[in-house]
Amino acid sequence: MTPQEEKQIGKWNDKLSEDIQVRVVLTEDERSSGFGDFCEDLSRIAFKIRIIKEQDDSNNLPAIRISDDIEYHAIPLGTELEPFLEAIFMSQKKEISIPEHIREPLSKIRIPALLRLYVSPQCPFCPVTARQLIPLAFANKFVHLTITDGALFPEMAASDDIRAVPAVLLDENFRWTGSVRVEELAEIMASRDPAKLGAASMETMILEGNAFQLAEMMIEKKDIFPAFPDVLVHEQFSVRLGAMAAAEEIADQNKKLAAKIVGPLWRRFQDQRNQIRGDIIHILGETGGYEIVPKLEMILAGQYHEEIKEAAEEAMEKIKQRS
Repeated sequence: MTPQEEKQIGKWNDKLSEDIQVRVVLTEDERSSGFGDFCEDLSRIAFKIRIIKEQDDSNNLPAIRISDDIEYHAIPLGTELEPFLEAIFMSQKKEISIPEHIREPLSKIRIPALLRLYVSPQCPFCPVTARQLIPLAFANKFVHLTITDGALFPEMAASDDIRAVPAVLLDENFRWTGSVRVEELAEIMASRDPAKLGAASMETMILEGNAFQLAEMMIEKKDIFPAFPDVLVHEQFSVRLGAMAAAEEIADQNKKLAAKIVGPLWRRFQDQRNQIRGDIIHILGETGGYEIVPKLEMILAGQYHEEIKEAAEEAMEKIKQRS
């Protein structure tokens, strides 16, 4: 952090009327130390900032979280410092000022919109894009923004095929490089087809307690969204549990629709560890009919863990009771 950046933070701190909490997530990733050092310097200079440290004993990316909906996989220095400080200040506001022509489509967003902005501290145009997107995440709880330094995390930039910044990605389907028309972005977020939701968006819905909303969307569309089976075999149990609740809700309301889960789920069975295999069998028992019984019998006759065989027996019993 340069003396000029320290001075900038100090002046900004003088404008704060109350203490503000900022969370930093430190992981086993070696780049975590830079995040920790930055936040310590930030709270030292801006004494109204309270840093909450969260330890994640994994190799996930370290992050600075301004709110539940805005996080930085970046150390916001250089050109990114000012938008970062503005975002912290904005987190305390009850009302976010957004032009009406943007607020109107923004208010219609009812499914998670995962925005990813790639930046670099030397980019002169990135702060403009950051200032455009940050208010959207504060104004609508369905908009989630992640700001990533593509130079600090080149593996993330490579996986998203980022070749220039600023770059904005929406879900798995849309991208912009350079300038962004925020009105157009808001309209696209509001008009997306729920059936095209990716697994990450579904995961967000579930973790926010909207598993039944996800089920209702599929019931209304009369289709199982292509990414849904991937969420049913998610490594994180809380995500998997919410997805199973959604599958059971679909089965309660529309057995024929629920049966569409069986094929895609069975194709994923062999590649999973035993705990997830057991959950798959549970859902097969809830959603399948007699057509799945031969597969369950195969499990009973195969070299599977005893708990897996017990789950298969329970699933067969449920199917027989319904028939």
